[in-house]
Amino acid sequence: MEVHPASKSLILKLRDPSRVTSLIPRARVVPIDGINYTQVKFGLDEARVLRNMGIKAPSPIRYFYDWPLRVPGVADPKPFEHQRVSSEFFTLHNRCINLSDMGTGKTKSAMWAADYLMQHRVVNKAVIICPKSTLSSVWEDEIRVNFLGRRSCAVLVGSKERRLKLLEQDVDFYIINHDGLKVIEAELKKRTDINLWLYDEAAAVRNPQSQRHKTFAGLVRPTDWMWLMTGTPCPKEPTDVWGLAKLLGSKKIPHYFTAFKNDLMMQLTQYKWVPKPGAFERAYEALSPSIRFKKSDCLDLPPITFTTLMADMTKEQKDAYEMMRKDLVADVAGVQITAAHAATKMQKLLQIGLGMVYDEYGEGYMLDASERLGVCDELIEESTNNAIVFVPYTKALDMVAQHLRKKGHHVEVVDGRTSNTERKRIFSEFQNEPGRRILVAHPATTAHGLTLTRADLTIWYGPITDLEICEQANNRMDRPGQKNNMTVACVACNPLELELYSALKNKQLMQNTILAMFKNELGLPNA
Repeated sequence: MEVHPASKSLILKLRDPSRVTSLIPRARVVPIDGINYTQVKFGLDEARVLRNMGIKAPSPIRYFYDWPLRVPGVADPKPFEHQRVSSEFFTLHNRCINLSDMGTGKTKSAMWAADYLMQHRVVNKAVIICPKSTLSSVWEDEIRVNFLGRRSCAVLVGSKERRLKLLEQDVDFYIINHDGLKVIEAELKKRTDINLWLYDEAAAVRNPQSQRHKTFAGLVRPTDWMWLMTGTPCPKEPTDVWGLAKLLGSKKIPHYFTAFKNDLMMQLTQYKWVPKPGAFERAYEALSPSIRFKKSDCLDLPPITFTTLMADMTKEQKDAYEMMRKDLVADVAGVQITAAHAATKMQKLLQIGLGMVYDEYGEGYMLDASERLGVCDELIEESTNNAIVFVPYTKALDMVAQHLRKKGHHVEVVDGRTSNTERKRIFSEFQNEPGRRILVAHPATTAHGLTLTRADLTIWYGPITDLEICEQANNRMDRPGQKNNMTVACVACNPLELELYSALKNKQLMQNTILAMFKNELGLPNA
């Protein structure tokens, strides 16, 4: 197979040309040096028909597209090869999923494919559904930077009235957060001019019983284009892919979830199921059509080192920890903190380790955590570039930020309280402005799509229990554009935290791990 650019056609050597010429009107037999070749007009429809016939035709986007891309300081930037392949894949499949690792440039690949389809009037308008943290700082920025003057967008945020007013704008892309779809669902259903739905971090619609899944599935018409993107389709169990496979209309899954679960999982007790050998690999296969690139296979990035550092608990922490561990009650600063069940108790033990524990009314009480804070100080002092400090609880986050400011650092805070405008400013200045900056953040607010390659140090002030958020957060600095060796440092002060970090590292099922740790804390058997 050869591409003839001048005539924008494909030249095929076939045993039976009639099977192509009978299906594709713009195909003909051309004799060259006594050999009959089949010449096919190289358009998107023709490429898709050929692929359906088993002829692996490329997408014309590879040969007849200008790949708009702007990179500061680079005169003539080019897409990575895996990004071109991903864009081809999107243009050839109405419904598909990109499972590539975080930091492999899925956003740009999807935008190029959408732009190409819009140029050829295959797609009219598109809706991009993404986490709130990436509405402006990722998707809007990508459109405005790389497609300036060529494509327009509107970020649908705020009240329902404001979202509807923005929806009335005549733009190419409407960008909305996951839960925003439900707010204007009725109005979106009326928009027949929207025929591409791009769902970023599609793990949010894994559960087919969730409102998010039902709303999204109800909006996408059978004739619409739908692209899903997630690097973590099954972070907990292989059966997590069920809802995504249903959205894709995959023919590689049984009709009922129970059959799918029995196929991939093994039941040990009435309530305990474990994956069968190869279950995760089979789960990925169920997501079809799909494409997947591992970061290690397609990007030459500097190495990343993972380390766990122990901090001593102060006497105040030790006393509170032992009281909670033994009696489920701790008297902190004269206020009684109780734990009624395993999950609550586990959270209290983690809070004590961080140095800020909550009572039943949500009030925070500070404990002396000078040793743990000292470890953070040492890590930051050893690094000369920007750093990210992840703290899983709001009041502990404020405590850490205040401590680092007293040390003279330029500190910015991002968590659920931070407005979209402030987030965009903070991330932009962190990435682009001179001077050293420390970002103290809740991991869930920076877990998707952001590029923070000015940092080469990520500190986990304390562990979390969500594998997906942990992996996503660790990838904020490990992305294209990173020039320095990186360190992810996990700070722990007791065996409980060490086991949590270990469980995340080994990608264990967190629910079972926490239960086992709870029993160990009480001296109970795990069986």
